[in-house]
Parts: sequence; structure tokens; C-alpha cells
Amino acid sequence: MQRSNRRIDSEATDWVIRSHTRALSAEEQAELDRWLEANPRHRGAYLRASAAWIDLDRLASMAGPRELPQENGAAAPPRFVSRRVAIAAGIAVVVLGGLPAWWAHRHYNVYVSDAGQVRQVALSDGSHMVLNTETRATVQFDDTHREIELARGEGFFQVARDPARPFVVRTGAILVRAIGTVFSVRSSNHRVDVTVSQGLVELVDSSNPEHVIRRRLGANEHATVEETHRVEVQRLEESEVSRRLGWREGLLDFEGQPLLEAVNEMNRRNHKHIVVDDPQLAARPVVGQFLASDPAGFAATVAVALGAQSVEQDDAIHLRRVN
Repeated sequence: MQRSNRRIDSEATDWVIRSHTRALSAEEQAELDRWLEANPRHRGAYLRASAAWIDLDRLASMAGPRELPQENGAAAPPRFVSRRVAIAAGIAVVVLGGLPAWWAHRHYNVYVSDAGQVRQVALSDGSHMVLNTETRATVQFDDTHREIELARGEGFFQVARDPARPFVVRTGAILVRAIGTVFSVRSSNHRVDVTVSQGLVELVDSSNPEHVIRRRLGANEHATVEETHRVEVQRLEESEVSRRLGWREGLLDFEGQPLLEAVNEMNRRNHKHIVVDDPQLAARPVVGQFLASDPAGFAATVAVALGAQSVEQDDAIHLRRVN
């Protein structure tokens, strides 16, 4: 793995040097585009190398011109040679975690929501992000890119229109690209769900470089990417889209999901968990809208509706059938 990462960093450095020292030909640009799409790590390595190049320019302008003599007294080596060493060092600093504070603030911000928390974030480009419970998102914007890495959880994105800087949400090998739209992305248990409220997005699955999957989603469409990397798209009623996004208001809305699935959603948001003691009860459907922060109220309501018992025991709420 380390050898693979070093190879990717080296390739990224080569591309940055080529693209910043001269204009790429059409063939080279196409080759670079293919390389960036082939592996999610390629784009991250390229962004790190580009950032290192930009910062070298900034530091060089502050320090003024300076030649680097060779040991034999010959002329200074070509500029790109010293640049390559410096970029590689910059990437190593990022990987090892010794990144200066001013550099980190300039290039990315990490946002985390705790269990039970719904976090609102106003982004620097005018976009708006809402993070569902237990979500981690890394935001990285520059002059040409707007990218958010969703490490886990669920995010809702209301995107400010900027055609020159596409807005990208990435989770693993799945990429969702938009220009000006409203959509949500959820990543959990080797599954990614994308729901579009407004506008148009492109979903890209690059897990297999030899067979990259691309699908376009419009308003009121939902896509699911399972571990098998098969993309399934379905059309939703507007009311169903609103129901799926009810978590932004602190609500959970169920329309026939099994009790165990509903309980898992409640448990994600609360420290006090609900336990379903009976497998048959766990399979019963749940219908209704519930306050996400009130597990006791949820359990009591469900118990009445399903003819079960709600019992607090061992720091948990147990749902069990009535004997």
C-alpha cells in the first residue's frame, strides 16, 4: 500500500510539473483526465501536489530570486528539478500530519457532527451544507475546484451556482458532481444513497477503472450504489423526497420500514439505545413521524401501535412482545 501511494504521489507530481510549466496538448489533457478518474486517490494526490506548487511560488516570491549552484560549480539545475523535490517533500508533510496551521486553514476544513446533532454549515462559496448525525465531512475549495469528502454519515447540499468550479461530493470511489442544485448523499454500511431535490447531478462510480459507471440524476430521483457497485435509480414523489430529508428538521418519518430499521435510525441519533428483543417484532412495519431526539417517546408510541411493551432496563429501552 505504501509503495502504491508513493507511486501515485510521484505520478501526481509529474503531472503538476508538466501542467504548470507549459500548456498541455489535447492528448496530454485527455490522458490527465483519464488518470484523475481512474482512482479516487489520484485526484487527492494531484490536489496536494498542486497546492505544494502554488505555495512554492508564494514562498519564492517572498524570498526573492536565488540560484542553487551544483557541486561542480556548473549552472543551476533546471527549475522543475528542484520543484519536484520540494513538491515531494510537501506531500510527505501532508501525509505525516506535520502541516503548518496557516496552510491547513487555507486549503481545507473538517466538519464533524456528534450523535444526535444536526449541524448547519455556511460554506465560503455561498453554498449551504447540513450534516446529519455522526457525520464527518472535509471541505476543500480552491480557484478551480469545490470538493467535499464525506468520510461517513449523511450530508445535504444546497449548491451556489458557479459553472467554473463544479461542486463535487466524494465518498470512497463514488463521486457526485453538480453545478447548481440541491441534493443529499449518505454513506453507510458499504452503501451510498443519493437523493436529488432540485437540478441535475452526475453520479460516477470509479471503483473499477476499466468500467467507470456514470449516471445522471434529476429532481426527485434517488440512486443507490451497493457494495456490488450496481447503480439503481428510482423516481420519487416530491413528498417522499421531503420525507427522506426530514432529518434536517430533527424528524424521522417512516412509511412501512421494519421496526429494526427504524430503531437503528433512532439509535444513530441518541446515546440511549432501543433494543428489540423479538425477531418477529423486529420485522413489523412502522408508520409515522417521530422526534429523532426522543427515543422513549418513539418506543412508547410504537409499543402501543404494535401491541408490544416498552421497558427501560440496563440503560436501554427494550421493545418486546406482550405474552
